[in-house]
Amino acid sequence: MFKKIFLFLILFSLIFHNKLYANNNIAYMDLDYVINNSIIGQKIIKQLNNINSQNIENLKKKQSKLKKEIEEINKIKNIASEEDFKKKVTLHNQNVKAYENLKKKLSNDLTQKKNNEMKELVKLINSLLEDYLKKNSIDILLNKEIVYFAKDKYDISKAILELTNNKYK
Repeated sequence: MFKKIFLFLILFSLIFHNKLYANNNIAYMDLDYVINNSIIGQKIIKQLNNINSQNIENLKKKQSKLKKEIEEINKIKNIASEEDFKKKVTLHNQNVKAYENLKKKLSNDLTQKKNNEMKELVKLINSLLEDYLKKNSIDILLNKEIVYFAKDKYDISKAILELTNNKYK
């Protein structure tokens, strides 16, 4: 009987006396905010937008040439011989295919360039993050998108933005 009471008291004291002390420092960061608002990020985004604008202009020029070809084909439809008409239609179809291929190529090239540029930028930011986490003894860094509720004091986005702007102007 004494053993049971003794065991009960020990378990009772362990269960209610044991407190958890979490010493983990946790922070979260919005990487999109840092990329979109940093000087280097804005340069990259501006460069990509310029490339996209040039691509759109080139495609519009090609598209207007294709429209002119259609107008010419419609004008000579009843006047020209069947052979000439078929040649013009075949040439137009080839130009349409070339236009579609160019459109796909420009889109793929821009996407690939964007992905490469963003990977390089994230690598630069990650090196800053590693140093920042070590200096501030932060054990866990979360993405802001997965954080449901948290105090603003745990958000390090602005600090990382300042570090990025200072290091990569």
